[in-house]
Amino acid sequence: MGGSLVELYTQLEEKLGKETAKVLVEAIEELTEEKKNALKMELKDELLKEVATKEDIKLILEKMQTLEERMDRKIQTVRVEIQEVKGEILKWLIALFIGQATFIVGLVFTLVKLLK
Repeated sequence: MGGSLVELYTQLEEKLGKETAKVLVEAIEELTEEKKNALKMELKDELLKEVATKEDIKLILEKMQTLEERMDRKIQTVRVEIQEVKGEILKWLIALFIGQATFIVGLVFTLVKLLK
């Protein structure tokens, strides 16, 4: 019995007798214990509603894995597009370089003819 129950027992014993006081205090103690257990269960249920379970975490990890795979595919697509653009730019640079070189060679020949 807790300290307050002992005091209650003592007071009830004086007024109701030893046996009645004992039964009454035991009933109060039992009700208190039942209420405490009910509150614990209620609190546990509330906490379980708020806390992520292993299944919740598993679902989140699966979604993250799916997103990671999608991102990898998109990154790969972008890399392919970059390579294609790089090839196009290189093709145009070579064409422009050849055109510019031809122009310079033609200009040099023209200048040489003019200077003769």
